[in-house]
Amino acid sequence: MLRETGDLPTETDVLILGAGIAGHCAALAAAEAGARVLLLEKSSQPGGSSAIAGGAFAFCGTDEQKAAGISDSIEDFRNALLKTGKNKNNREMLELFLSRQEGAYRFLRSQGIGFELLPSPPPEMARVHLTGTGRAVTQLHMKVQAHPGIDFFSKSAGARLIRNPETGRVDACIVMFGDRETEIRARRGIVLATGGFSRSAELLGVFAPELEFGVKHGGVANTGDGLIMACDLGAGQADLGYVAGSFGGAIRNYPGATAKADEIPPLIFAFQDAAIMVNKYGKRFVDEAQSYKALSSIGMAQPDGVAFQVFDETMMAASLGDTSVNNYHEALLGGYIKKAETIRELAGAMQIDPDVLENTVSTYNDGAAAGTDEQFGRTRGLRPIDNPPYYVAATANAITSTYGGVAVDGQLAVVDWFGVPIDGLYAAGEVAGGFHGAGYYSASSLSSSATFGLEAGRNAAKGSGH
Repeated sequence: MLRETGDLPTETDVLILGAGIAGHCAALAAAEAGARVLLLEKSSQPGGSSAIAGGAFAFCGTDEQKAAGISDSIEDFRNALLKTGKNKNNREMLELFLSRQEGAYRFLRSQGIGFELLPSPPPEMARVHLTGTGRAVTQLHMKVQAHPGIDFFSKSAGARLIRNPETGRVDACIVMFGDRETEIRARRGIVLATGGFSRSAELLGVFAPELEFGVKHGGVANTGDGLIMACDLGAGQADLGYVAGSFGGAIRNYPGATAKADEIPPLIFAFQDAAIMVNKYGKRFVDEAQSYKALSSIGMAQPDGVAFQVFDETMMAASLGDTSVNNYHEALLGGYIKKAETIRELAGAMQIDPDVLENTVSTYNDGAAAGTDEQFGRTRGLRPIDNPPYYVAATANAITSTYGGVAVDGQLAVVDWFGVPIDGLYAAGEVAGGFHGAGYYSASSLSSSATFGLEAGRNAAKGSGH
């Protein structure tokens, strides 16, 4: 049953701010450890960015991998995370994740969450376990609602953390519950699981000014509340210099429409398969078969920061369903993709010179048919775009997540600039920086958020200091 009626409790054992996957895992873990838990969500619905992400989890040593005959190891996983993070990863967090990730996977399965591998995945995608967009956090929320030790309230935003003047411990939080200000005391600990700041133009202007006007895709309440509250107490920071966009945020009804403040546009990464990308002048500018993070700065450097993904019916037939990523059919219906019978018509729909675009596609097709890309050396997904009808998506840098935030130690305790734990305060999920380092390993966000959420919840429930 929903326990959102009545007054907000003013005392609890463990207070958790933010009801994405990290917050839900923290709540369930703390409750199972015997703590009374209060889980609060700023927006009207639980889930945050976890509810709109693609639903992919990076795990190693799973039953699905074994059934598929996939050989994997923790050492290979470690090397992959370090390579993507350019060795800037917080080693304590990295080793904690590697030692606990299989347990997190099994916990999620025990909660009724099913995983599927990609069919015949390439080696770099062999750890990707799919659940479908929002399914995992929806299932966890049902478990939270049914748990007698957890109270959940939405429309409840943390505003300020309070240290006990006698002990120095963070043991209370000022919360805005509707239009009322309430102080909630946490007897054992407080967990920040408030997400990132992809929806805060102010914080993007401070930490990633080049992304301030990018396509906003993260949870609608992700305005950096946890980061602000923790920094107000002297929390250190981690990875904020590596905040990057993901190139592929779709622009609806280009060139006429403007995005609404709470719009959640689809992510189109067709270029990673067989689409090409052109700028507003109709010309290719890169080997498209790269990660959306690697293309972030390259795409942003194009005129107006916009690039157009061009593909054909063969690519459209590969549309995914039940996800916010590469769901081409849904994007077409939503006005994020346009369709035409010829390349010239496609160009006209996006106000691109039709002669130039026709020449660009023709040149690319000739090379692809011969197995070469003399312009940019593309090898992966190199096949002609010649099966009408044709499609085009105007895309830009999307700020899906910020993956940088407060510094934490190997217990998920928030630490100050000197590495000293701030007693009583923990963080997990996107608000906690350090794990990803200088890059982002695909599908590691949900898996690390679940893993660290469970650990933070257990540690907060102990309530015995750090």
